[in-house]
Amino acid sequence: MKNHDIYTSSVSSVSLRCVIVANTFYWFLSLIGLYIDFLVVAKRSPFFSRSKIRPRQYISGKDRRELILLCAFNMLLVAPLVSVPLYETLWDRIHGSKRLTDEDEWVWQIEVLQKLPIHFLATEVGFYTIHFVMHSWPSLYQHVHKIHHRFQAPTAMTCVYAHPLEFLVGNLLPIYLGPIITNAHPLTSYFWF
Repeated sequence: MKNHDIYTSSVSSVSLRCVIVANTFYWFLSLIGLYIDFLVVAKRSPFFSRSKIRPRQYISGKDRRELILLCAFNMLLVAPLVSVPLYETLWDRIHGSKRLTDEDEWVWQIEVLQKLPIHFLATEVGFYTIHFVMHSWPSLYQHVHKIHHRFQAPTAMTCVYAHPLEFLVGNLLPIYLGPIITNAHPLTSYFWF
């Protein structure tokens, strides 16, 4: 049966598995990035010091703690507890019983050549539009988006340092759009996330 009830079978939830994949890669790469930044600050790596994009901008210990806490809240709570039910419901409402599952055949020509370009386009348009709106509406910028611009020192972890509402609508929704619109096979969705 192709019915996706996220409340009774969340283990089979494509969105939940996508969040797990995204969290695994995000934390692995982000913590490596923070460690490299630490090596540069401690002057323990001349190679990374030369490669730093903004050589005199660092994230202090107190700021690092704040960065990790908000990113953990977004990635470990907002993503699985808010986005999974929200986007699973949206996906089911759009595709219903025709939604692809793990049991369906993965046809690479369709998934890679037809659907992935739509995922790229939907993500780019979604990110751009939401980011444009956040900068154009002063109240949204002041109370929501300004949080994202707090850190000037670039590091991988800051990509999800955002107000939870912005993280849900501005970061996750554009990524979900392509797979939802195209009714992507779960394997394609895992790769995409």
